[in-house]
Amino acid sequence: IGEANNIANLHVQISSCDKILESMDHMLKNFQNNLANISNEIRHLQQYSAELNIKKKNRELVRGQLSQVVDEMVVPQSMIQIIMDVPVTERQFLEQLHELSHKMKFVKEQSFHDAIACQDVQEVLEKLRIKTISKLREFILQKIYQFRKPMTNYEVPQNALLRNRFFYEFLLTSDRQIADEIRREYIDTLSKVYFSYFKAYSTKLIKLQVNKIDEILYSYSNI
Repeated sequence: IGEANNIANLHVQISSCDKILESMDHMLKNFQNNLANISNEIRHLQQYSAELNIKKKNRELVRGQLSQVVDEMVVPQSMIQIIMDVPVTERQFLEQLHELSHKMKFVKEQSFHDAIACQDVQEVLEKLRIKTISKLREFILQKIYQFRKPMTNYEVPQNALLRNRFFYEFLLTSDRQIADEIRREYIDTLSKVYFSYFKAYSTKLIKLQVNKIDEILYSYSNI
């Protein structure tokens, strides 16, 4: 009887342990399932985070490109004021002239892709182009006309033209007709200057030769 009771108690304990183990097994399976779900969620979040990071970089790249385009196209008030009012001999005018040339080329290229966005800027640049051409034409012609003045030190206007040779380069790309006018005026003026040089030189040379002949004839007449 005592052994039977012990066996019965042992059976109860074993059954209880089986239930506990079964419960623990069920809990472990649930935990594994939860871990799998959490792992899937983490992978999903990582993928989503990577996609967001790519989108962010793309937006920053587009924003940077748009910002660069805007900077290239915008015509600052300081440029307008300098081009309109500052003498062409000032350094700041030359700096803004280079900048104006760059913007004109950029907007011209950009207009093939987005003509509407460039329209307002093109109107401003066109007005600056016309004003600039007028100022450069007047300056260069004044320097050319200095060659025509008697007793002129020709190195002064020549050095001024060489120092500001970008003025003519700007005219070549901005208004070929004005550039050709200035080229013809320069060639015509310098041709006359060099002709007068050679004429004066040849006259002096002939005079020297005549004087030399007179001296020789005079020396023979006294023999």
